[in-house]
Amino acid sequence: MTSPTAPEQQKFVGLPLMVVSPVDLGRLLRELETIDNGLLQQTLQKQDPKLPKTSKMMDELITLNHLNLLEKPQRERLKQFLLAVKEKAPLLHMSFSADPSEAFIEKLMSWIRENMHPLALLTVGLQPNIGAGAVVRTTNKYFDFSLAANFATQRELLMSKLQETTRPAAAQPVAAVPQEAAP
Repeated sequence: MTSPTAPEQQKFVGLPLMVVSPVDLGRLLRELETIDNGLLQQTLQKQDPKLPKTSKMMDELITLNHLNLLEKPQRERLKQFLLAVKEKAPLLHMSFSADPSEAFIEKLMSWIRENMHPLALLTVGLQPNIGAGAVVRTTNKYFDFSLAANFATQRELLMSKLQETTRPAAAQPVAAVPQEAAP
C-alpha cells in the first residue's frame, strides 16, 4: 500500500508568479509536450533518460510542486493540471497606459493570487488614452480606475476650477505703461 505522500497522490501547490497569462500556460504545455517527446525518443533509442534543459518558468513550476518529470505519471498529471487551469482559472484583463514592469506584475500577481484566487490568470493590455490608473475586466465585470474616467465623472468640478483660475487674470485692469517724456 502506498502512502498518501506518494508522488501519484501529491497535490499541486499552484503556479509560480512568473506564470501570468494563458499564453504562459500554452508555453508550459508546449514545453511539457516537447519534454515528453524527447524522453520517449530516448527510451526508444535505449538511452538513459535525461531531462532536457527547461525554461525558467518550467523550472519554477517543477520546484514549486516538487515534480520529477522523468516519471511519466507525473508528466501526465502536470499536463492535466495545466489544461484544467487553462480551462477553468479566473481570467482578468487589465489595461494600463504604459507597459508595466516585471516587478509590478509580480507584485500584482502575488496580491491577486492571495486575495482573489490562487490560480488566477492575468492578461495585460495597453490603452494610452486612459492617462493613468487601470481598466480591469473580468468575464462579467468592468471597472475603470483611470484618470480619464475620474475626470469624466468630475467634469463639472474641473470646469468650474478652470474658470476660477482664468477669471481673476481677466478681471484685473491692465496697468498703464508709463511713457517717457519727449525731448
